[in-house]
Amino acid sequence: MTKAHLLTIGTEITTGEVVNSNAAWIGTQLEKMGVRVHSHLSVRDQREEIVKALRWVEGDVVVVTGGLGPTTDDITRECMAEFFAQPLEFDDVVWKELETLYLKRQLPLREAHKHQCFFPKNSERLANLSGTALGFYYKLKDTHFFVLPGPPRELESMWKTEAVPRLKKIVQPPNLSWHYWTFFAVPESEVAELVEKIIAGAGLEVGYRAQVPYVRVKLAANLKTHAGILREMDHLLGPSQIKGNKDLAEEFLRLWPAPQVQISDNISEGALAPKLFHARHQLLQNNVKVPKISYSTFAENADFKLAMDGEGFTVTVKAASTDFHERRTLPYKIILDSERGRRYATETALWLAVNALNS
Repeated sequence: MTKAHLLTIGTEITTGEVVNSNAAWIGTQLEKMGVRVHSHLSVRDQREEIVKALRWVEGDVVVVTGGLGPTTDDITRECMAEFFAQPLEFDDVVWKELETLYLKRQLPLREAHKHQCFFPKNSERLANLSGTALGFYYKLKDTHFFVLPGPPRELESMWKTEAVPRLKKIVQPPNLSWHYWTFFAVPESEVAELVEKIIAGAGLEVGYRAQVPYVRVKLAANLKTHAGILREMDHLLGPSQIKGNKDLAEEFLRLWPAPQVQISDNISEGALAPKLFHARHQLLQNNVKVPKISYSTFAENADFKLAMDGEGFTVTVKAASTDFHERRTLPYKIILDSERGRRYATETALWLAVNALNS
């Protein structure tokens, strides 16, 4: 399996001033491609530390992010050139493109912007469709380096248009691939005990992630070699399981049979609404038809209703032939008037709604 390391450059990352969302996002993208990410490493904007980190990371793919801007602390290109043992070369074409862009936007082009036009000799430019700082690609022996900008919008755009096409030529089909299962309202210890019995002696890598009310399990397995194990996992805990790594808000919107859904929610205090609207945005980005959402804290005849009911809550779903109504109480002495309680109620409502629509 192709091995990768992620190196994030920026003092604002190491001090906690900025959350390192880029590493999480790239790690997810690489995993989807069958690449095993072995480390996330963040270092300050210090030349010695950056070069030292580059000497430590070894793998088929190294993704470096940050430090490609025009300011004096943006030293990634100098550090990469030192590590590659290549001189930096000024790219006149990139400079002229910058001049044209800034003239079009009626913005002043400063001498400092020339810094963005230097690249290690023999590196390939990676176009930036969402910003001005180009990235670059370089192969050193058997390792492929992708150097990308730090701003997430620019990084994600460059990843999709420039990095992915190159990675598809590099990444070898993995012998093992990740398989996912999500279990609802079952203790992590119980899930783990059952899973370990199924995979005993197989030497498979397994991971657990508990987030009330879910336990998510992932298993690195071969579809053919471990077919029996995967079948057992697919039937583990029956109705308490959703196979895969699905987003329940997205599933709910995919399954909704009408062009509009009216939501009534007087429990979650904003936990349910952003999940649904974010899911709708993601689906629209992928050209999936989804219903319009009407959201309120109280609507008596709502299509999807999450409401307080004494010490518990009720979930109601009314759609086409579906007429579902169920009352739930919170376990583990959780109370609704807490972040954990509201999250439990929100996720339970989505879980019950998806199962009702599926049935």
